[in-house]
Amino acid sequence: MVIFWRLVLAHFIADFTLQTNRIANWKRSSRWGMAVHIMTHPIVSVILTWPYLSWPWVQTRLFHLNGWVCIAFITFFHWLEDEWRVWSIQETGSPDSTGFFLWDQVVHITMILAFSPTIPAAHTEIWVVPALCAVLLANFVSVLIFFLENDLWGKSEVLNDGKYRYIGERFLGAALFLLPGAWFLLALAWIGWIVFLHYRKAQDRTWVHLVVGNAAVVLLGLITRGLLS
Repeated sequence: MVIFWRLVLAHFIADFTLQTNRIANWKRSSRWGMAVHIMTHPIVSVILTWPYLSWPWVQTRLFHLNGWVCIAFITFFHWLEDEWRVWSIQETGSPDSTGFFLWDQVVHITMILAFSPTIPAAHTEIWVVPALCAVLLANFVSVLIFFLENDLWGKSEVLNDGKYRYIGERFLGAALFLLPGAWFLLALAWIGWIVFLHYRKAQDRTWVHLVVGNAAVVLLGLITRGLLS
């Protein structure tokens, strides 16, 4: 599953870290915007899977597909899914909801799985999943909170000016879980401080943001600690 996890990491980097608010809005209103967004995926995927691109990833009796061809197929199906999602929202009135957002990600990951090879003797790459946890903790969690808040209240401020401050707070909380011994308990103190600020109204944060953000810090922080310890 070495190539699969590298492709998943590439997907979340391209779909979240490199997809700014401007690009996300641009792709919904312009073919050029969609093209710019879609082309980031094969670029990042090629960079992360470079040593394996000449290998046969999909093998049948009739044909073998190497990494270059599989990445091209993944990119094509990603484009189809994104075009369908934009069309559904703009032309049929489908709600741009949390459920639609998560379904979109399930489709993308399924396509990656379909074109990823299984390498029986491959070693486990410790760095990939912690890197994925970092990407998820940053922009993916922010976007998830955005959709949840939009579903509940019709608006969300999480992707506005305070976005990077909130990302920094989550990174700090997760990093504290990596401290040796019992020092990782400082992460719980940090979460307690965030909760305190919320109830003192010192920061403009909804209860959805509070729960989802802190749950992500605990879950992804502990996963990373377990992988690196």
